[in-house]
Amino acid sequence: MTTETASRAGGNPEEGNPPEAAAGGLNFTSIMGHLSELSVRLKNCLFAYIIALAVVSSIPNPFHPFGGPYSFFGYNFLLAVLIRRAEVAYAPGVVFIAQSPADPIFAFLNLCMILALLVSLPYIFYEIYGFVAPGLYQREKRVVRKYLLPFTVLLTIGGFFGLFVIFPIVMKILLLFFKPLGVGYYFTLSSFVSFLILIPLMTGLAFTFPVFIIPLVELRILKAEQLSKARKWFYVGFALAVSIANPDPTDISSIPVIVPVLILYEITIFVAKRIEKNRAARAVAQGLSVP
Repeated sequence: MTTETASRAGGNPEEGNPPEAAAGGLNFTSIMGHLSELSVRLKNCLFAYIIALAVVSSIPNPFHPFGGPYSFFGYNFLLAVLIRRAEVAYAPGVVFIAQSPADPIFAFLNLCMILALLVSLPYIFYEIYGFVAPGLYQREKRVVRKYLLPFTVLLTIGGFFGLFVIFPIVMKILLLFFKPLGVGYYFTLSSFVSFLILIPLMTGLAFTFPVFIIPLVELRILKAEQLSKARKWFYVGFALAVSIANPDPTDISSIPVIVPVLILYEITIFVAKRIEKNRAARAVAQGLSVP
């Protein structure tokens, strides 16, 4: 049995193990307590999401909150205004249609639900962390807390990159095929909003992968050497994944996505090497063998 395994089994208080581990294991009462706590935290997450959904969906247009031809009972929703501006900016000359009477409201609600999830995500992470924290070592807690902010920053940067760089390129390329084939510029509103949601969401998530890799290096689950050796497989696999997920059949718009992610991968390898170098230096300074 390794030292770390023995430490977990024995419930070393210095490592921050759960009380159940120190007591020799979980019993029925503690399991029910955990389930009760999980239920409360999930309810809190749901309430936070509902509140975020209500707020996001009802924010007025700050420049023209009431009146006008596009108002709903005299009220101008900010997201409705942003959708109209996106139509003009990203799909000029296109006529947007609805396939069913419910299409406009569903398109609006889909956008509201995604934005509400992003807004409530920090609190949801907080609740999840509060539930799992008692079962983590102190170093694992530090790693989780350390990378919450970078995850949020990378997700936001990736989302804006997808919205303002990738999405316009995809729309321009797709519209190029309409005129040569004699097709009218008609889009369904739901398909346009789906693209508007999907592309920034995918690029945002793609930008966050270093947050999942670097902690594994800090926890000694992965090594920088392994990341370096897997470089070519990562390049090929990611390029293939982007090509499959990209609605652009020419794959031209895949290049602006692939390049920054590959740069992020190289930065991840560099950071991993720095972590291992600093770890070795600390071990030498303490008179320990280099791990």
